[in-house]
Amino acid sequence: MVMQTYTHRDLAGLLGVSETTIKSYRSKFPGFLPVAREGKPVRLHQESLEVCRRIRDLFADGLTIAQTTQRLRSDFKEYPHNRRLSISSNQPMSNASKSSPYPRPDTQLDARLAALAQSQELARARMEQLEIEVRNLATMEAASKALVAELIQELRASRLAAPEPTPARPEAPEPAPTQSEPLQPEAPAGPTVVTARKIVTVHGQTGAVASYALGREPKPEPLFDAPTEPKEEFLGLPAVIRSDRGEFLGLPGGQSVAKLLEVLTPQDGEPAVWFEDGAESWTCEIALGPALTRELSFERTTTPRGNLVGVIRRMRTRSGSSATEATPAEVQELFRLVRDQLG
Repeated sequence: MVMQTYTHRDLAGLLGVSETTIKSYRSKFPGFLPVAREGKPVRLHQESLEVCRRIRDLFADGLTIAQTTQRLRSDFKEYPHNRRLSISSNQPMSNASKSSPYPRPDTQLDARLAALAQSQELARARMEQLEIEVRNLATMEAASKALVAELIQELRASRLAAPEPTPARPEAPEPAPTQSEPLQPEAPAGPTVVTARKIVTVHGQTGAVASYALGREPKPEPLFDAPTEPKEEFLGLPAVIRSDRGEFLGLPGGQSVAKLLEVLTPQDGEPAVWFEDGAESWTCEIALGPALTRELSFERTTTPRGNLVGVIRRMRTRSGSSATEATPAEVQELFRLVRDQLG
């Protein structure tokens, strides 16, 4: 099982404080916030979330650094400031190392192998889905070819059934075309479109000659309703989610709902399709690939501070006819990835 770790930015987003505040917690109480992995960015162990939450609450109550340290010692385990979390295989392990809750090198290897196995399973499932989609495309192509062949046969049959035009006598002069004045129909009510209407046909030595006149007919009703989308004021709302504690977490700089969709939409992909759920809520579909879409439901709401925002109510992933509801943790992880990309 892979152990959960956090960056300074992750902890800041989950606790509703700035990233600088988290770094100050680490500098004041290094013994309670050990590093799980060095590098950029630095990742802290999973218990760092509860430690930082405790520090934030104690500082809010007005406790000093010394008083806060005493409280932390009663609730959490303290480690040496410069303790290395990985132990060389040729060095003996101390009692403190044996009782440490953090992973040993072999545990880290097991975690990496488990993550690799999970990635392979996801790749296998994706390949199966691609095979199903390829088979569906082959079936549709065969059906299209059969339909085209049937239409060609009907066209040829209609041409063979049409009567041949009577050729004019060579010695007789070509008659002048005559036509009666067409009756003017009443103007149709509602919108109209210009159409071509044949009014006379003349047979000559060179074959049939047809002439046409322009007329107006009622405009046909559209087969489908025109797509709708939210107004600019809705798309311009800051995009936020609700944390486990009910706090509103937004994107860097208060980025809008439109900006969030721009980041989530694949390059050269189809634009998001919107569906109105109510007066203050909309759902959009983002195409991620053939027969694979992501649904995001937004709702206009007001934060306790009086700010209008567009909060994500839920997220679903559709693959063919099946739909998978995303958990709050998955929504938070997607939001964190967008925050990292925009940050």
